[in-house]
Amino acid sequence: MLLLGGDVGGTTSRFQFKDTEDETRFGEKITYPSGAFPSFYALLQHLLQQHNIAHVDGACFGLPGPITDKQVELTNLPWHICVDEIKRQHPIAQVELINDFYAAALGVDLLTAADYVCVYEGEYDPNGNRLVIGAGTGLGVAPVYQIGGCFYPQPSEGGHINFAPLNQEQEILLRWLHSHWDRISYENILSGSGLETLYRFCTEQKHPAHPRAPAGATHVSAPEVHRLALAGDYAAREAVRLFVNIYGAFVGNAALIWPARAGIYLAGGIGAKLVDWMTSAEFVSFFLNKGTMRALVEKMPVYLVMDDMMGLKGAMLKAQRLI
Repeated sequence: MLLLGGDVGGTTSRFQFKDTEDETRFGEKITYPSGAFPSFYALLQHLLQQHNIAHVDGACFGLPGPITDKQVELTNLPWHICVDEIKRQHPIAQVELINDFYAAALGVDLLTAADYVCVYEGEYDPNGNRLVIGAGTGLGVAPVYQIGGCFYPQPSEGGHINFAPLNQEQEILLRWLHSHWDRISYENILSGSGLETLYRFCTEQKHPAHPRAPAGATHVSAPEVHRLALAGDYAAREAVRLFVNIYGAFVGNAALIWPARAGIYLAGGIGAKLVDWMTSAEFVSFFLNKGTMRALVEKMPVYLVMDDMMGLKGAMLKAQRLI
């Protein structure tokens, strides 16, 4: 039987085929820039034609958005995807659509110790629940409950809850954000575009106690903000610091809603690139800053996932279970 797993992101889409009778037939992961295709159907058609695939027995795709009645409107791409339409246009017998962070949560079971770094040790409880959170093109959240040694992810859109500032600096940020948008969610900040927005904020602010941000700064991409921060650019470093602090606070908030003694796993493409900042004392400080509930959050381990194929692995695992 031939299986297909896919992890579709707002920036990059990843796929892998698996022949259950000859596992040496396919091995490589296949990646495409999502924005290069007008629709998911066009992307899927290109994938199948490029690899001369005439029939797929089962496929599972992790997608950024809530799945309703076997279809989804993607959050960060202008794509509508429907199971029936996939089957009509492509030679795929069985198809399942799942939330992208549901897929990432399934992929946790396939991680090795080399695939993540410990951000905060906590007190690991193998009988506890998990929580998967990740900042990438968007901000994903998946609670995972455990029953009888098996983990069951739950899809959610937790990244879209309202942003709440924790100090004067973040209150200034919120007022600045409200001058551009009516509603501010955590995804507006904890995402690739969010890091770019933070850089704009930092270049426009005057900080009397610090060097002035460079004049005439223009919009730059998230990878460029990261590059500038590594090079010592003041505004870029401030943007990354703000990002990491707000990320830590958000993870702590989510942990209050969904205690995860078996680990909080931080996925998504951004955290792994900011590993030096994500493993800093500041991130942990904002994560633990929960007042009377600090003792509860202190027990939860936090791991930063370095494997950007975790979502794809989870989608392939679901495809196997489908068949």
